[in-house]
Amino acid sequence: MSSFTPKSQKELKLMKKGGLILQEAQKAIKRQLLPGAVLKDLDRIAEEVILSQNAIPAFKGFKGFPATLCTMVNGEIVHGIPDERAVKEGDIISVDCGVIYKNLVTDAAFTMVVGGAEADPERQKFSDCVYKALLAGCKAAKTGNRLGDIGHAIETTVYAGGYQLVKEYTGHGVGYTMHEEPYIFNYGKAGKGEKLIEGMTICIEPIVCVGNPQNKLLSDGWTVVTCDGKDACQWEHCGVVTKEGLDVFA
Repeated sequence: MSSFTPKSQKELKLMKKGGLILQEAQKAIKRQLLPGAVLKDLDRIAEEVILSQNAIPAFKGFKGFPATLCTMVNGEIVHGIPDERAVKEGDIISVDCGVIYKNLVTDAAFTMVVGGAEADPERQKFSDCVYKALLAGCKAAKTGNRLGDIGHAIETTVYAGGYQLVKEYTGHGVGYTMHEEPYIFNYGKAGKGEKLIEGMTICIEPIVCVGNPQNKLLSDGWTVVTCDGKDACQWEHCGVVTKEGLDVFA
């Protein structure tokens, strides 16, 4: 018995529109993500784009979270609050954002090296590996496969790159709430777990670190960082399971 209900064509159409709005917000952020960019300014830009499209920032107010974006710089793993800090050339930054459009949520994240690959080739290599793992997970998210196939594809790619998974944080179903069933683990055994159904809407999000995956929560109650101070990286796509793999909304 499946724990999730496939979305209707009408619901999928609305989620695709939400994904396009989210993509516009991401583009606006990327244009401004230059050395000296202030995290709080990026947050304001994203919120303005989302509100201008008759949508709502999904993260702001969610369980009390104070911002539109989660911004994670260098050793920050997840749930970073945009503040007055300015990013520097060579920093690695992950930006996670969510949109509510007509009551349906889309959620996606990207990573950039500030100043481009030449600013820090090792950090770019790290980001590229995590993105490759994301694409491998999306390819495995096809009708008839199982949840373990997604996790296996991700972990195989991450470990081949010499990096470590932060296993406490996972992908998830998405739709009328930010986190619907099921959990989408970033590790697993191929052919194991619940069967994937066409029309399932999910977020796949490998969350990876360069060093030891041990982590801690900061005093702000949100930001999670690596204990060893080494870099972390997150990439995330949101989409619908099809016979060909994940049809990506954002």
